[in-house]
Amino acid sequence: MTNWLPDLTDRPGPRYQAIADALAADVTAGHVKRGDRLPTHRDLAWRLGVTVGTVSRAYAEAERRGLIAGEVGRGTFVRGATLMGPKDAVDLDEDHGHPIDLTFNFPPPVHDGGALSETLRAIADDPGAAALLGYQPSAGRPEHRAAGVRWLALSGLRVAPERIVVTAGAQHGALCTLSALTRPGDRVAVEALTYPGIKLAARMLGLELVGIPMDEDGLVPEAFDAACRRGGLKALYCIPTLQNPTTGTLPEARRRDLAEIARRHGVPIVEDDIMRLLREEAPPPIATFAPELTYYITSLSKTVAPGLRIGFVATPPGATGRVSDAVRATCWMTPPLTVEVGARWIETGAAERLLAARRREGAARRARMLERLGPRPLACPPGSLHLWLRLPAPWRANDLVAEARARGLAITPADAFAVSRGDVTHAVRLCFGAAPDRDALDRAADILAGLLDQEPPPALGAVV
Repeated sequence: MTNWLPDLTDRPGPRYQAIADALAADVTAGHVKRGDRLPTHRDLAWRLGVTVGTVSRAYAEAERRGLIAGEVGRGTFVRGATLMGPKDAVDLDEDHGHPIDLTFNFPPPVHDGGALSETLRAIADDPGAAALLGYQPSAGRPEHRAAGVRWLALSGLRVAPERIVVTAGAQHGALCTLSALTRPGDRVAVEALTYPGIKLAARMLGLELVGIPMDEDGLVPEAFDAACRRGGLKALYCIPTLQNPTTGTLPEARRRDLAEIARRHGVPIVEDDIMRLLREEAPPPIATFAPELTYYITSLSKTVAPGLRIGFVATPPGATGRVSDAVRATCWMTPPLTVEVGARWIETGAAERLLAARRREGAARRARMLERLGPRPLACPPGSLHLWLRLPAPWRANDLVAEARARGLAITPADAFAVSRGDVTHAVRLCFGAAPDRDALDRAADILAGLLDQEPPPALGAVV
């Protein structure tokens, strides 16, 4: 381990930023070299007189810049210069002056055809609109819950308005549902690779996540059954359609199996089906097979307009009150003026028109990505807004992410989705809906293909 100690003299700004800047300078100057192992977080914190959290944040910033990489169980190592060399190792797309960030699973941009301005004018002219500015029931206004019923019907799920709770997006719906079902310290089953937002929600609620093994079709029912038999599970959270990050969709038979296992063990299911309507066809929701156990969550975020922040939770009969209580505890009510826009779009058909436009743009972007990346081990079924790329040896996920970052492309490594720190999956997620336009997407695909066509830098794990 190197005795590196950064010189923070005359370095302005937060301490973590100053440490990362000093490391960058020392790498450039050759004071530390590729393969050098840096001091532990605790050791460097003690020597600098700062908190361990400050050093952890500094190392995270340095890793974001591609300067270092962590090896589980071994330490933090200097990456040094990238494959491009230090002159070109910049954190942006040099030809166009900005980075291409494909880390967020955004829907592709489309024009609303004047729907927003038309709807806002109609609301402004409505003599009853002033009521939207007052307090509302925590589960939502009756007409807004009825709009949720109509939206869920597009997924093949038919429920009464009394079972609908309106939330501020699917993330909020998942948080409220889990808080209604669990207490701090409880255990919740999730896919072994899961949506990072649910990891944040679990941390906030003090829950322990139990990763359930997956295969190419998604969550394995036998593994879920084994986890239930071990006892202590308070819920199962899963994304059965276009799973995030792996893009898998559970076959109908597997959904029936999961429903039966959950019923046998009395484990509620939190079904996050936010991606479902992006597929032209999909198996029936799990909620159709176990309606008495399943909390079905969807929203308008991926399909219509993410900025509206409108979600719907269809609860089992008699369970609406627990979820609406959680809405009241977190925000009292989903802003009714916003929900009114979405409800009117559902009623007039504008929501379905925007959904169709996002499907078309998503399909066009998917086709471009598949064409440019060629025959590689990736998963990207029709309807998906992201692709899941398994890396060829000897590439490792964090190495590829760092090298891509140096070329101005931001993508996400598999470990961001991992529940446990066990087996390492060398794969990356790339969200092509997040690109501002198709030209940027083409550049992103070319950067990624160019990296995969060459050898990675020497493996840090080989340095002793």
